[in-house]
Amino acid sequence: MDKSAILVDAGYLLARGGLVVCGTKRRAEFDCAYEPLIGALTEVAADHCRLQALRLYWYDGAPDRIPTSDHLKVGNLPYVKVRLGRIGQDGRQKGVDALIYRDLMTLARERAISRAYLLSGDEDLREGVVAAQDLGVQVVVVGLASTNSSTTSQSRDLVRESDEHIVLTKDFLSPFFSMPDASREIREVEQDEVSSVGRELGAQWAGNATPSEIQAILDQGKLPREIDSQLLKDASRSLEVPRVPDELVRDLRSAFKAAVEAAREGAAAQPVSAS
Repeated sequence: MDKSAILVDAGYLLARGGLVVCGTKRRAEFDCAYEPLIGALTEVAADHCRLQALRLYWYDGAPDRIPTSDHLKVGNLPYVKVRLGRIGQDGRQKGVDALIYRDLMTLARERAISRAYLLSGDEDLREGVVAAQDLGVQVVVVGLASTNSSTTSQSRDLVRESDEHIVLTKDFLSPFFSMPDASREIREVEQDEVSSVGRELGAQWAGNATPSEIQAILDQGKLPREIDSQLLKDASRSLEVPRVPDELVRDLRSAFKAAVEAAREGAAAQPVSAS
C-alpha cells in the first residue's frame, strides 16, 4: 500500500507561523498548540493525496541536541518522529537540512513512501527533492503565506523542483498560534511557589527524557538557552503571571535542575531486572 510522509522544518514553520499570526518570530513570545497543528498538517496531506501517512517527521535545532519540553511533547505524539540538529553559538541551526535529506533518501530508497510533503523554505534541500524524485517519489513542497500576500519566502529553486506547491494561509495557522494570555494579573509570587513549579517542570522534563539527555543537561554549568527560555515560559504559564520575577529566576532554575538530578538518582537506584 502506498503511503506518504510529512517532513516539517520546525524552524521555518514556527518562525513563519509566529510572525504571520502573532507578529513575532521569537518562540518565547508566543504559544503554539503543537498536537492540533500536527494533526491539521497530517490532514492536509491526507486530503491532498488520499494516502495513509507513514508518519510525520519534526526537525528542529537544540543546543547539544538536548530537547526542550516542547520537543519531548511533540516526540510523544503518535506517529511523530523528532529529529534534532544542533544550534551553534550564533543561534543558527546546524545539521537540520542533513537530517531531512537523510530521511527523505532513506524513505525513497526503501520504497516506504510514494509521496513526500516537505514543509520548508531552504534552497539547500533542492538536491534532496531531485534525488527523491529520481527514485520515484513525488515531492510536494508546502509553504506558509506571508502576512499580507500569498508569497511564502521560500527558495524559488526549491519550489520549482517540486511536483506541486501548496500554500497554507493565515486562516489555517491562526487556530494554532496565540500570544500569552494578556489578562494574567501582575501579582506577587513567593519563593516556595516558584520553586514548587520549578520542581514540577523539572520532573516532567526528566520523565520524558532519556538517561543520556538527563546526564547531558546535568553536565552543564547552566541550562542551555533554549531549555532555559522554555522553562521561563512554562513557569509563567503555570504561575499565571506575565513573567517570573527576576529575583526568583535563580530559584526556578535551581529547583528544575534539582528535580532532574533527583530523577537521575532515582533511576540509578532502580534494581536491574534479570533477563
